[in-house]
Amino acid sequence: MRYSIGIDIGGTFTDGVVIDEKSDIHLFKTPTVPNDPATGLFNCLSKASAYFGLTPDVFLGRVHKLTLGTTIATNAVLQGTGAATGLITTRGFRDTLPIARVGREYLPIDIQFERYPCPIPRRMIEEVTERVDRDGAVVTPLDLAELEEAVERLLAKGAEAIAVCFLWSFQNSDHERQAAECIARRWPGVFVSLSSEIAPILGEYERTATVVLNSLLGPLLKKRLGELGSTLKAKGLQVPLLIMQSNGGLTSAGDAASRPVTLLNSGPVGGIVACKYLNELLGRHNIIGIDMGGTSLDVSLINSGEYSSTLASRVNNNNIYVPSLDVHSIGAGGGSVAWVDMGRVLKVGPQSAGADPGPACYGRGGVWPTVTDADLTLGRLDPDYFLGGEMPLDMARSISAIKKEVADPLGIDAVKAAQGICQVVDAAMADAVRLVTVRKGRDPRDYVLVAFGGAGAVHAAAIARELSIATVIVPCFATVQSAFGIVSSDIVHSFARSEILGLDRLDQIELRYEEMERQGRAALLKEGIEEGSVYVQRYAEMRYRGQDHEITVGMPDKKLTPSDMPQLVKSFEEKYQSLYGPGTIFKQATIEVVTIRANVAGATRRPALREMPLSGPDPSAALVSRRSVFFPETGDFRLTPVFRAELLKPGNVVEGPAIVQYTGTTVVVPPGWQALMDKYQNLIMKLQIPNPLRFGA
Repeated sequence: MRYSIGIDIGGTFTDGVVIDEKSDIHLFKTPTVPNDPATGLFNCLSKASAYFGLTPDVFLGRVHKLTLGTTIATNAVLQGTGAATGLITTRGFRDTLPIARVGREYLPIDIQFERYPCPIPRRMIEEVTERVDRDGAVVTPLDLAELEEAVERLLAKGAEAIAVCFLWSFQNSDHERQAAECIARRWPGVFVSLSSEIAPILGEYERTATVVLNSLLGPLLKKRLGELGSTLKAKGLQVPLLIMQSNGGLTSAGDAASRPVTLLNSGPVGGIVACKYLNELLGRHNIIGIDMGGTSLDVSLINSGEYSSTLASRVNNNNIYVPSLDVHSIGAGGGSVAWVDMGRVLKVGPQSAGADPGPACYGRGGVWPTVTDADLTLGRLDPDYFLGGEMPLDMARSISAIKKEVADPLGIDAVKAAQGICQVVDAAMADAVRLVTVRKGRDPRDYVLVAFGGAGAVHAAAIARELSIATVIVPCFATVQSAFGIVSSDIVHSFARSEILGLDRLDQIELRYEEMERQGRAALLKEGIEEGSVYVQRYAEMRYRGQDHEITVGMPDKKLTPSDMPQLVKSFEEKYQSLYGPGTIFKQATIEVVTIRANVAGATRRPALREMPLSGPDPSAALVSRRSVFFPETGDFRLTPVFRAELLKPGNVVEGPAIVQYTGTTVVVPPGWQALMDKYQNLIMKLQIPNPLRFGA
């Protein structure tokens, strides 16, 4: 028996999905070890190997695909634990990074607002003489003697990595390559990143920030991934370890170590990939994915069956250029801490109890009440069946923590305080969804809500009701959806290049695409991908001439000809109007391409959910107990039937109020909702009570 494995190392739990040759899917969860994520990974693999009755070395020897999503890069940036990094830039541009975008974009009238700190100290930035103009012509040659002196000064200040970003290097990278060759020759152990390789994009500050973050992360990721790969090989793994990137595709551990900035959304994007998989399986077109784990809520969209992607991201208040699936995250998870501020206002998050000590109910020393504690107090969670009974919860500790930190300061009882905690976090999550829908001209009522993560299904119906969404889907793999998406992903190489060209220059645009595709195919062939498994996705960042911001438009995946221009204009105008409203397109304005992008991907074996025969609607065979659960719709506790998800058969219908328990998550079915188990064992919830608002799906 051979196995495909996806692992997602989250903030609270490490999730694993193992798919065997029969396409049976096996799910595993183990606590994350915050100070040593690799231990959490090996614990998850050990749990899986024991399940199959194999020793870890024999189990790993039978693995033909091992994929990993990791928060190592994100945590290093947020915690400031990256390598000491020096930046070398064109003389006269030392302050590009410190100035950034001024730093007052969001609070222009707050006189007390403080600038966000620069990712590296100004003393770690050196200038050298060189200059290339906007067309790529060399104006002033690179002074290699100055370069060597600059590197010497940075190393003397403790630099472990060097970032190089020269002006207009994406038009002519010769000077950056000369600098890299010089550093490699004189100081072979120093990690070096070039902006012309990491982010060959128009935008001086963004290119600089991106290459600096890449160098900050380089030594750490090279060490961690190298050690992980060596350990896995020593334990019996015979295939290369593949790492999830922000673009929704996999890459080799070696490539990831050289371009670690591409891993900044490594874990969350796996959930989006799984949403796309589900979309194709069920024939849905518009999906809002909400991933509520232990520390955060990640919101993503599938529009008309396609990912919502972006080139520009903001990481720890730095604007960077990395092709990425669009994910909006807030500090709202099961471990988010509830607290009362000085004005006696209840707040939830963004602080999280994490995996250690975790919520008060974990009994590991946590004293702060969390969302999980509130859910337990309201009867939504079974204290004896958390993680399938592997991790009992202490309700008394939850009630005590809520009473001390929330109820007593507000002069209310613990139940009302728990209800308030859930209402606050539900409102925050609904607002997060509005940011990626309403704020961008999209109506959430036109979408289906897909809830996943350990806590997503507990709060999904409340969020849907707030947004007037009538259908919620809880996938059969919801509790480990990101891991499922990771193992379902293909190997992807992303390319981007800025070159301002009008749509009348389609011949030049086509040449750039062909060059990117040649590079991508060559890389995939080296990785063992057959030519017949390669496919290409083309994009372009486009704008009206004279404007400063671009939008992403999908391009035909064929050779461009002048006959394609009308459709390209139409695609741009439709996207522009969807973002900025009717009447905003400018028929007489020139449309130009600013950045040409391509994903060159190699298809890998994907899991297939098995169709099950449909049974009747009666779910009574799956009824395991009844317990008292508080529902805000009724304002009181109700004795509520509890169903075991694994015992429900396709075709069974559960009428709310009810609880459906999975091994790793719990589905709250409120009054007025109905839940149907479909033929793939996904739970489809629909609101049955008439509502004056229009509902989608």
